[in-house]
Amino acid sequence: MTGGRGVEVDGVEITMVLFLPRDAASVPITRQVLDGCLQTLGVTADTRTDIALALSEACANVIQHAGPGDEYEVLARAQNGRCVIEVVNTGSGDGGLVVTPSAGPVPTTEEHGRGLKIIDAMVDNLRLTRNDGHGTTVHFEKTLDWVPGAPGQHLFSGDSDG
Repeated sequence: MTGGRGVEVDGVEITMVLFLPRDAASVPITRQVLDGCLQTLGVTADTRTDIALALSEACANVIQHAGPGDEYEVLARAQNGRCVIEVVNTGSGDGGLVVTPSAGPVPTTEEHGRGLKIIDAMVDNLRLTRNDGHGTTVHFEKTLDWVPGAPGQHLFSGDSDG
């Protein structure tokens, strides 16, 4: 991922931040940029697919609930064998999303609500929070599985030679 912070107390952290227009065309770009970063680190295809699906749903929800002309932000961080992603609606739209996925299935007649269920099924630790009364942050995490000999696994294990 781009924008690495280098070595911290807990080890290596690699961070990527994207500021995007509220446009459906930004979703596949975001997904492909993050997937390319994770592939370079050596994350398995199955793990990358789960992250890509969750990221697509989170971005689509933010785009749907943001106000006209608003931007949104995607912050992805790899640290301690986990990928932590936050999709932030920084605009003045309805904020949407400040609900938790229901325990039961979404009724087939409902037009909304499936995205959060999909995200929750694909990742660990899904949280939704309001941003100071304007917008919403979708936060989720995923444990990274590595291909054999992955450079990311080497970096995050603390065995890096510098």
